[in-house]
Amino acid sequence: MFKAIKKFSSLRLKYIFKGDKLFDSLRLRLTLSNIIIMTILLMLFVISTYFLMEHQIFNQSEQLVQNIATAIESSSAQQLEQFDKADYFYIKIKESGEITQAFSTNPHFGPKELSEFAEGILRKKSSKGDFDWHDLSFTFLKVPQKQQQGLLIVSVGLNRELMVLKFLLAALFITGLICLGLAFYSSLYLANRALIPIRKSWQRQKDFVADASHELRTPLAVIQTNLELVMGNPKETVEEQEEWLTNIKIEVSHMTRLVEDLLFLARVDSEQQLLERSNFSLDRAINQVVKPFIPMANNKGIELKIEVEPEVDFYGDEKRISQLILILVDNAIKHTPINGEVRLKMWVVGNDVDILVSDTGEGIEEQHLDKIFERFYRIDKARAKSIEGTGLGLSIANWIVKKHKGTIKVSSIPGKETAFTIRLPKEN
Repeated sequence: MFKAIKKFSSLRLKYIFKGDKLFDSLRLRLTLSNIIIMTILLMLFVISTYFLMEHQIFNQSEQLVQNIATAIESSSAQQLEQFDKADYFYIKIKESGEITQAFSTNPHFGPKELSEFAEGILRKKSSKGDFDWHDLSFTFLKVPQKQQQGLLIVSVGLNRELMVLKFLLAALFITGLICLGLAFYSSLYLANRALIPIRKSWQRQKDFVADASHELRTPLAVIQTNLELVMGNPKETVEEQEEWLTNIKIEVSHMTRLVEDLLFLARVDSEQQLLERSNFSLDRAINQVVKPFIPMANNKGIELKIEVEPEVDFYGDEKRISQLILILVDNAIKHTPINGEVRLKMWVVGNDVDILVSDTGEGIEEQHLDKIFERFYRIDKARAKSIEGTGLGLSIANWIVKKHKGTIKVSSIPGKETAFTIRLPKEN
């Protein structure tokens, strides 16, 4: 039995370490996934922006050469003046290939350069398009001359526009890198934030397994010890071994309640534990729950005072509300000494119902008040061993109250009293 428990503990440690590695891996995967998505989106943005601007530049250039060609054909010097700031030139060529007129706003283009450029464009079959010459880019247009036979070639330089386009591409690339860097840290931050509820759930599960194994270890050890005593005296009668068998029965009963509470909380964590709401008489339900505690309290010399307002209709889960009252009253009686007093009171306040369960027991120190609803939390573990219970009751009670959209508060004066105050809406 002890070997099995030891093996279970070692497996639990492996489970914890594996869980830590799993979170690191999951955080890395989430971060990388976000970065990959951001990279793809940024690339699409940069590429689409670049090609959109390039298309716009070439469209404007084509429109510009068309306007210049129109102004040249009209032989209007006034119309051509508006294009003086543009980097353009035009060439008029006869059908024989002789250049009759050439003009350029670029001083670096002389007759020789213009002649070479014209030969290059004439070799192209298309009437308009782009042309690269000596590491320079141009947009050109070839149209028949209206006033005489031949062609008119108009070309606009694209170098300034392409430089702007390259600068835009570099700026987009640098901005993209910065955005990716920010996206990395943002994704890491968001991944950590996204993992917080998962970590809490994982931690709760680890604590659940650890606490359950700890709580089960003691009754299992007691059962094993008593069974060894029984088996060590095979000739004795059942009556003679009643003490050991009674101990086994008590521990089995304790384990049964513990397993039931653990299963209840497991269903709560997986959201499988749902409320079955209906209208019922709250005062009748409370009286039914408290009735079996009266002789128990009398046997301990405890006065159990019950003040329940009659004819109170309530909408909720009758079974869980009864379980809530049972947990609080049972807890109060267990922690109240002889000649003490336990009080249960229920009354209506507007659309709410208030329930008070108080006792004159040992009380709870202030530093424990905000922790007593945690699972397996024990104020005094040494003293808790002498008090029957699983350490899960108040956690279950807290869940029942919250599911009914109510509140539960605890106040205590150490050595004098403890009071649990519950407020529940009559219709929730």
